[in-house]
Amino acid sequence: MDHKLKEKIKSCMSRVGIGNQLGISSQAVSKWMSRGKVPPRRILPLCKALGWKITPHEIDPEAYPSPTDGLPKEGV
Repeated sequence: MDHKLKEKIKSCMSRVGIGNQLGISSQAVSKWMSRGKVPPRRILPLCKALGWKITPHEIDPEAYPSPTDGLPKEGV
């Protein structure tokens, strides 16, 4: 995860907000951000919590190679 993506995530919701939405601690979210890697099982819930303003493809293009992979069928 590059700096630009980290800033984009931060502009959508705080680490505390993300933690609250996902039922985890803000420290866990901070760990992802510092390591630059969201755990695979958290990618879709994170995108949903952020209102799909960040796509699974942006977070992990290897796991979601197409820009629309992982998005809800009704679109964003």
